[in-house]
Amino acid sequence: MEQSKKIANQQSIIFALIHGATYIPVVWLLKHHVIVQPVSFIIALVPVITFAIFIYKYIKAFSVMDEVKQRVQFEAVVIGFSLMAMLIMILFLLDLCGIPNPDWFGYAYLLCYCWLFYFIGWLISKNKYGV
Repeated sequence: MEQSKKIANQQSIIFALIHGATYIPVVWLLKHHVIVQPVSFIIALVPVITFAIFIYKYIKAFSVMDEVKQRVQFEAVVIGFSLMAMLIMILFLLDLCGIPNPDWFGYAYLLCYCWLFYFIGWLISKNKYGV
């Protein structure tokens, strides 16, 4: 059982890294218009597919965790989601006021903030439970 926990955790980490390794170059390629549009659509799907595989592996790893680790992960996701929802609400309201700032809060940056908020939630929850 312990070996299956390690394998599930390692697989989710590996696929998270694969997602990051595909997302960054794809964003660069699409931003600089290096590839023609029909091919760019196919390339844009690569990070989506790697992210879907990561989520699948993460959920699988979540199912073999003990209750405390599950609770830490759950709280991290809830905190991260809440902070992300608040950020999107603030950006929407600022946009209505005519104060958009796509240099810091564009779509590509929202993904980075999402991960940042998850790790903030993870640190808060980890300290709370002493794991």
